[in-house]
Amino acid sequence: MWQEERHQKIRAQLAAFGRLSIDSIVEDFGVSRETVRRDLMEMEQAGVLRRVRGGAVSALREDTNFRTRMTQRVQEKRAIAATALQLLESGMTLFMDAGATSFAMAEALAEPSGLTDITIITNAVDVAETLAERPGEPTRGFQVLMLAGTFKHDPMETYGEATINDVRRYHASVALLAPWGVDAKFGATNHFLHGAEIARAMVLNAERTIILADHSKVGVPARSVFCPINDMDHLIVDAKARLRPGFDDLAKAVPGLLVAE
Repeated sequence: MWQEERHQKIRAQLAAFGRLSIDSIVEDFGVSRETVRRDLMEMEQAGVLRRVRGGAVSALREDTNFRTRMTQRVQEKRAIAATALQLLESGMTLFMDAGATSFAMAEALAEPSGLTDITIITNAVDVAETLAERPGEPTRGFQVLMLAGTFKHDPMETYGEATINDVRRYHASVALLAPWGVDAKFGATNHFLHGAEIARAMVLNAERTIILADHSKVGVPARSVFCPINDMDHLIVDAKARLRPGFDDLAKAVPGLLVAE
């Protein structure tokens, strides 16, 4: 089995189970323990996993705390949001899901940009709070609609069947979505099944989809696909994404790929 094929299957198994042993990889792939150790070292350097005694754990699985994610790769997320802002126009209706990159996008929208008459439909409390009009402050001409559903923390968002049904009530100009992983084979994916279901509904009910993914997401599959490659109108990544395995394949697969410098 070729190295790249092994790496893809190891990433997929880590996304599903969170942890793999060296013995199980040796047995599954029919390679030596030394080969597996080299694979894991390379994948750790790429940020896909963390090696532990006897195997590896998913770097993605470790980083599920929202407040932790809010402090990571902040400059990259801001650069991505600034690039996405250039694709938006006054009068648009936007879907926005929950996540640290979505919050960075909300902060960019909240800054003076000249955009007016924007409607934001979201399940993320921090996005809604950031973009809602405040008494006594200059109006931005934004209207924020909070999607119905069951409330949860980390991040503070609504989810569930009621949220998905609420998404279906609306038609948006653009869905601005932040994945847990993105690659040329699977497209945009989410670690949380409920998050994937909401994002998938947003894709289906939007004219265009813009995926916002910092370099740590490139080449990393997660549990559930919400936006196949062919449904991406734009994929925006930061400059460090060029160094990630799988970037070249993404660039070929997504004509609308943009690199935020």
